[in-house]
Amino acid sequence: MENSPGFQFIFRTLLFLGLALVTLSVPAEARLGAKGELVLYKVDPYLYGACGWCTDLFSLKEDDNRKDFYSYNRYNQTGRYEIHLKGPAGTTVTLFGARDHILKRGYLIIVKKDNRPIEVGDLHKLPPRQWVDVGTLDTGVISVWYHPAAHFQERIASVRWGQWWTGQPPANGKD
Repeated sequence: MENSPGFQFIFRTLLFLGLALVTLSVPAEARLGAKGELVLYKVDPYLYGACGWCTDLFSLKEDDNRKDFYSYNRYNQTGRYEIHLKGPAGTTVTLFGARDHILKRGYLIIVKKDNRPIEVGDLHKLPPRQWVDVGTLDTGVISVWYHPAAHFQERIASVRWGQWWTGQPPANGKD
């Protein structure tokens, strides 16, 4: 019976369907080895009215470390940055409040815990200088380390991908 054409057809069909199910159950980002993407834009309700975010996006792919944002045409605009991050679990990015990845004007480390895109909201609600998980199963979960500085969310100036520190991140903000 195992050598009959009907059995072979059924076996091959079930094998194909099983492999297709396994392949489709893995997110496309993981199958394709997708990298992270950081999207920033300025929000200023006084400049753009009720929407407050009708502005150009500043998008950076993973490993696109930027020492400054001068190429972003809204860099000097008033308002605060909205932060969106896509990528697989483990994607790590740090936003700095100063050019050249300098720590003394604050920084925010984001580590994705799942594959869902996330949005980082009001940074003032985050406890300073400690790891904290933020988000829900519906919105995605991230682990963040926030070293606050005056007007950090308005003055993000450089980005660095991956883990650049050893042990705990520097808590004193000195380089």
